[in-house]
Amino acid sequence: MKQRKEFKEVLTEKKLKRTSQRALIWGALLASKGHPSVEEMRDILLGEGHRIGLATIYRTLKILLASGFIRQSKMHGMTRYEPLVNQPNHIHFICNGCGSTVEFPSRKIERLILRVTGEQRFEERFSRYSVYGHCKSCVRKEQKSAGISERQRLEKTFVRDALELTLSIERRGYTFYTNASKKTKNGRGRLMFQRLAAEESDHLRRLQQAYRSLIEENEWLKREPARLATSRRIADEAFPQKALLKIDVTDKTTDVEALSIAMDLERRSHQFFKDFAKQLPATGGRKIFMDIAMDEESHLEALVSEYKTLVS
Repeated sequence: MKQRKEFKEVLTEKKLKRTSQRALIWGALLASKGHPSVEEMRDILLGEGHRIGLATIYRTLKILLASGFIRQSKMHGMTRYEPLVNQPNHIHFICNGCGSTVEFPSRKIERLILRVTGEQRFEERFSRYSVYGHCKSCVRKEQKSAGISERQRLEKTFVRDALELTLSIERRGYTFYTNASKKTKNGRGRLMFQRLAAEESDHLRRLQQAYRSLIEENEWLKREPARLATSRRIADEAFPQKALLKIDVTDKTTDVEALSIAMDLERRSHQFFKDFAKQLPATGGRKIFMDIAMDEESHLEALVSEYKTLVS
């Protein structure tokens, strides 16, 4: 094998003996499908009838590391080794639950690293990428132990997604009112925008608390894929930043004008959630968004009532 020949050349170059034990250790690493520790390598060799001490394995690994033939890494608190010869860069998916490791070799990653290191004139020796989380099996076990049915799982996931979307939209409202309060020099107009920003801040606080409570009670939701499209994208479609920036707020905007702007935004928000709910199947997901639409409608009615009082 080419790899074994190259290892012999390294030993010759370093003026080290080409012992059968060193060859066996390198061969065991090449044959290994995982990332063995020193103790596991000893057990593999013992299983093949070779009695090689830990000290010899350590010394051989040191030579292989210095020569760039292997990489050393920490997994689950244990030092492990893997050969690098003719192996593409890959991602390790490591499960925090059962400890399983799955490799995802990728020539695309290999080509990207070669391109970037070439551009930076950086001489890469080795690289390793790990993604920690929970495998499908552990996620299913966790859900089963929590006594969650498929229907409950879908409903809770919808609640999470709905809260994320609502938070994204409410943040835009808070940011708009805060910036508007800095633009106007009209005292009453500034105070109105500040009050509206405070109301949005309070709403945000309550939504964030509801979101945290949901995640704390259902830890598995952190790993559950979204059932809705990306919240930020939907929020961009509903309330584009460019459109918000075009809203006419000047240094002379009064409290009545500020209320008028707020009513328009709340009306749009109410209509958005109402229309969005209609697009969903008649399940818990639709009810969640209808409830949010009703909440927005209630806020709108309060603003309309105040506006009528001011202009009468």
